[in-house]
Amino acid sequence: MSKLPMVWEEYSHLYFPKDKDWKWSVTIISITIALISFMFSNITFGMLVLISTSVLLLHAFKEPSLTRFEINTKGVRVNQEFWSFTDMRSFWIEDNREHHIHSRILFSTNGLIDSLLVISLPLNTTNDEIHDIHEELVKILPEQRMQESIFQKALEYLGF
Repeated sequence: MSKLPMVWEEYSHLYFPKDKDWKWSVTIISITIALISFMFSNITFGMLVLISTSVLLLHAFKEPSLTRFEINTKGVRVNQEFWSFTDMRSFWIEDNREHHIHSRILFSTNGLIDSLLVISLPLNTTNDEIHDIHEELVKILPEQRMQESIFQKALEYLGF
């Protein structure tokens, strides 16, 4: 008997409160890099640093929104976006509960740009729930070990 659809809600990303010192440190470092690049007549890079720092600061202080996840017999839905299982090659469940961070379901997709779809599972997910998700996904997709990029893990570690 299929346990699909499985539906849950989780925040879109982990949020770490940042104090004013963090904001000032990032701002001072970026202004320093921009000034040095302006001194070496590299105006394009200096502007890129200032714009990217602005975007970084806007994102860093944004509270996460509640996201609805659904795995059904046809595919995966995240809020209003839908990915069909026919567009996916494999999956992997990364159980991170012992590190006190969200467990994840990683899907390898056929797309050139979005080749890895990452879905977070709630921290209070039990072994039975992870096992149920695994049982249902194995019936549909092959299981293949995969990892997020080092860049993504570094950004999470730094609190972004």
